[in-house]
Amino acid sequence: MIRRALAFALLVAPLIVPAQSPRPVSAPGGAAPVMTGLVRGNAPGEWRYWGGDAFSTRYSPLDQINADNFGSLKMAWQWNAGTFGPDEYYRTTPLYANGRLFTVATTRRSVMAIDPETGETLWMYRLEEGIRWQKAPRQFAGRGPTYWTDGKDERVIVVTPGYHMVSLDARTGVPDPKFGKNGVVDLMDGLGYPLVPLAVDDSGSLIISDAAPARRAKPGETWDPVKKIGADGTVGIDPVNGQIAASSPAIVVNDVIVVGNSSIHGYYPIRVRNIPGFIRGFDLRTGRQLWKFNLVPQPGEFGAETWENGSKIGSEGVGKNDAWATYSADPELNTVYIPVGMPLMDEYGGHRPGNNLYGNSLVALDAKSGKRKWHFQMVHHDIWDYDTPMAPNLIDVTVNGTRRKAITQSTKQGWLYTFDRVTGEPIWPIVETPVLQSDVPGEKTSPTQPIPSRPAPYAQQGLLESDLIDYTPAIKDSALKMAQRCRMGPYYIPATTSDGSSQGGLRCAWYAPGASGGVNIDGGAAFDPETGMLYVAALSGLSTITLQKDPCSEFRYSSPRDNCGLIGALAPPPGYTPPASRGGGFEGRGSASMLGGVSILKPKQLGGITAYDMNSGDKKWWIPNGGFIPVRSTDPLFAGVELPPRAAGGQAQVIVTKSLVIYGTGRSGGVPNAKPQLFAVDKATGRQVGAVEIPSRTTAAPMTFLHKGKQYIVFAMGAGANTSLVALRLP
Repeated sequence: MIRRALAFALLVAPLIVPAQSPRPVSAPGGAAPVMTGLVRGNAPGEWRYWGGDAFSTRYSPLDQINADNFGSLKMAWQWNAGTFGPDEYYRTTPLYANGRLFTVATTRRSVMAIDPETGETLWMYRLEEGIRWQKAPRQFAGRGPTYWTDGKDERVIVVTPGYHMVSLDARTGVPDPKFGKNGVVDLMDGLGYPLVPLAVDDSGSLIISDAAPARRAKPGETWDPVKKIGADGTVGIDPVNGQIAASSPAIVVNDVIVVGNSSIHGYYPIRVRNIPGFIRGFDLRTGRQLWKFNLVPQPGEFGAETWENGSKIGSEGVGKNDAWATYSADPELNTVYIPVGMPLMDEYGGHRPGNNLYGNSLVALDAKSGKRKWHFQMVHHDIWDYDTPMAPNLIDVTVNGTRRKAITQSTKQGWLYTFDRVTGEPIWPIVETPVLQSDVPGEKTSPTQPIPSRPAPYAQQGLLESDLIDYTPAIKDSALKMAQRCRMGPYYIPATTSDGSSQGGLRCAWYAPGASGGVNIDGGAAFDPETGMLYVAALSGLSTITLQKDPCSEFRYSSPRDNCGLIGALAPPPGYTPPASRGGGFEGRGSASMLGGVSILKPKQLGGITAYDMNSGDKKWWIPNGGFIPVRSTDPLFAGVELPPRAAGGQAQVIVTKSLVIYGTGRSGGVPNAKPQLFAVDKATGRQVGAVEIPSRTTAAPMTFLHKGKQYIVFAMGAGANTSLVALRLP
């Protein structure tokens, strides 16, 4: 039940806020917030940031739950997020601060405060955004809210799907009247675009990537409540410029809110221009915009020359480079670290020749001024959908006898990139290495890519003959013949075209890691500041990639897709014949690597969870994500061969405590048909020391905290209308 009255804000109506009674000290959040003994911005026993602390370590020093009692954990409560509305899947990590949990839920990104002991809802807030929400390119709950306190006031900040930023009183859920306009800042304002009335011609959501968008309203146009089309009074950036939203929380650095944006999915867009990425700083108390950093450098700015056809907003090929993932910060250095996504179109870049800064970069910005301190581009001219998907981990380690303030970035491409976080200099050499070149018409790939010398990769990269199974000569020969049907190489293998016009008549290229990583937003890494160990949860697999022309898109090539007939698509060309299906998605991409039901890849200690000693860069141990899966084949080719098991797939979701690495298997991970579990392993060895059954697989990274003397572990699970937070504690 909801103990406090709900607080709703309407975009086109007055804010309705019920009167609030004083909170007793005994109530959740009744006491003054702790401001002494903060470590990396976090109070002892709390979890104030998405990544646990400002450094995104996902570390807690708590040890009440340990190897001896982990298996005795019981469910304390289950909070039903689906009561408030559906979601795609529940990808949220809640926060704990001053005696309360804070979370977001539903496709509308409602904000809630929860009693950590009982799971009772304390307050709830939702912003009604009309067309802005309906056509948001990232219409889901997001990854969590943001918390701030100065020891007296407390705020919970949320960036909504329709791209507003709201500052709420953490005790009551009431918008801060001193922030923006009645507690709300319109993030579409301040980017240099005029805001115009919006309208829609259908009642549905945006269709991935950018079909069925909103449009500029006609003069005098009104809303049709029956057909649910027309203009509803909402204003925003004219959709002719593209779409913009947010999918991850902001981060607060020394009273500056740092917020970025996300764009459309880049799988198979229609328009060759779109809104680029921006990072902005806002005054925490007033909501005033302090600075803006362009992630597509504009003419005259550093990096503009890496866009060879020009980088001016509105130019062909300019768009995205959105920093859609979570961020990290070092408050003492007054620096925020931004993992940047990729430019417009995931798997083809002929419309944007050049290295395309700041795409696929780690960018360090001064949080007060927004000035760039340093950057490193990890992929030049990305055509593999290797957008940077995760907050970097800030790590203090001892390398060659010297204490270093370092930072390491986990990536889709299967490498950790590690730098001095003050200067940006690599801790270990990162070598520009020649790579295969594309022969797709119009494409101009980078001749080299930066390859880290250490640590060793945690995911399969490319496909070489030495990677293939060779249990018998016949199996080896068959695996090689299958492998040679697609373009092979060590890493960064460029795509082919589906019509066979690529070199050798190949119609596919091997794709490893694929678009999901390596590391992706559901996985990532946790760092132990006491030992210098980093635990990376990742995928490892093998799929294929191919390009073809979408006849109703402005792009010359994209991954296979037909957008014809959708709102916003180009008119079909003369003689066009509709296909049996539109295509799209990633279905079937991995089937080309299966031989008699057996992967042609040799089993390797990749994916799962890999432990690295970041003092040396050495790999220490590896475990699969939840166990191994038996491999069997009825194909005569494998008769008499005892096949080794394969590691369970999916992205594990990991945190680290005083003595344990704790993880869930993720929404598609673990052993098929096994009961969902939360696992604990010894952080020094990887040996499993405990497991406890849970109602469903985890769907986001867990978190842990201490409340009234008891340690809790809380995690999200579920999809659609069946989404929940689950809390575990000892009996």
